[in-house]
Amino acid sequence: MLFRSESGGAAPFHVSRAAARRYLAERHFLRPPRSLPSGKGSVLALVARLGSLQFDPVDLAGRNHEIVCGSRIRNFEPRWLDELLYDPNPARRQLVEQYNKALNIVPMNELPFYRRTADRARERFWKDGTYRRLKRYVDEVLRRIEREGPLSAADFGPSRKVAWWWGPTPGYRAALEMLSYAGILFLARREGSRRWFDLAERLIPPAIYAKRVTDDEQQAHRLLSRYRAHGLLAFNASSEIWLSGPHRERKALTKRLVAEGQLAEVEIEGIGVAHHLPAAELFALDAAAVATSGSRPVAADPNDVAIIAPLDPIAWDRKGLRSLYGFDYTWEIYTPPAKRRYGPYAMPIHAGDRFVGRIQMRRDASRLLVDGLWWERGVRPAHHLDGLAAALDAQGRMIGADRVEVADGLLTNAGSKRLLRAARALR
Repeated sequence: MLFRSESGGAAPFHVSRAAARRYLAERHFLRPPRSLPSGKGSVLALVARLGSLQFDPVDLAGRNHEIVCGSRIRNFEPRWLDELLYDPNPARRQLVEQYNKALNIVPMNELPFYRRTADRARERFWKDGTYRRLKRYVDEVLRRIEREGPLSAADFGPSRKVAWWWGPTPGYRAALEMLSYAGILFLARREGSRRWFDLAERLIPPAIYAKRVTDDEQQAHRLLSRYRAHGLLAFNASSEIWLSGPHRERKALTKRLVAEGQLAEVEIEGIGVAHHLPAAELFALDAAAVATSGSRPVAADPNDVAIIAPLDPIAWDRKGLRSLYGFDYTWEIYTPPAKRRYGPYAMPIHAGDRFVGRIQMRRDASRLLVDGLWWERGVRPAHHLDGLAAALDAQGRMIGADRVEVADGLLTNAGSKRLLRAARALR
């Protein structure tokens, strides 16, 4: 069970590494994987638990947010996410894209807590001359969208290029981007890389559109969202996790949230830095501590295998992966090819409550092709092959592949046959 090293006050709870790993596996619906029932309701349940899913457009064998869902939800279909995000009837939209450090999918009813980014962008665009430079395009964009409904950059035809964040950009596209960042336009739908925008008041339910919360409430909510997504973060967790702002402000806000009982402090055996988790989840951490302690701890099933997306919340904290799991992971998509150790889209393999390897795969015509597989030192692959087959089968179904194939040389002949036989048997 959880215990405190000293009595009273706000002294941190203490827990073993095994208990922390078990807690994270269970709160992320990875023990067992794909345990949420099939349907859109499970997408909403997952986003409610994690608070946000990071959006990334790269699609080799599913996009990041789809892979996150597919590892938790049985027979997940990507169209469920699209329907919840882009339903033509705004009253049925229950998710929305918003910037929370990076572009994330968040619950629609939490939108008021994410207005700060758009409010600040709007102030900046009007102060720094961006609006003035783009006004001729902005006026035309707003006039046509108000009259015609959702439009994309392609609907405006060619235009002179203007200076924009990433370089010279067609004026109408820059205007659409500016109005979107400023919260004046919202995303109506996506098709591949093409995006259609409409007026915010047409796409956001009126009660949510009208609701305002203070800047302080927004900052607290957004910081809590980082703990909510991961589940158990150290204050010195990887810097890319945290929102912008001075370190001292985050420290003060964290201390306040602990005092208010929204966060709880935890020390993990052998890791010399305090961690925090949403206080309401202490009971789950306590249950994990009980299950992993005593003379007969409950062992994790090595065939509870899930393929973890590169930007999955459980893998956000690269420092934490090393200290808690002994797993050193880098998403190498932006690493120069000569410096890669694995592959550009190698993804972690989670089994039971550990990370046991990496896998890379891609859609290739009608098949899901596994073209990279690396096991961690000391791992016995035979213990995980049936679980990996089930995970690959789920991945193949999600992207509409009709078969799974493993590139030559990644497994021994016997192992490859066993893996493919298990995958075929699941269809």
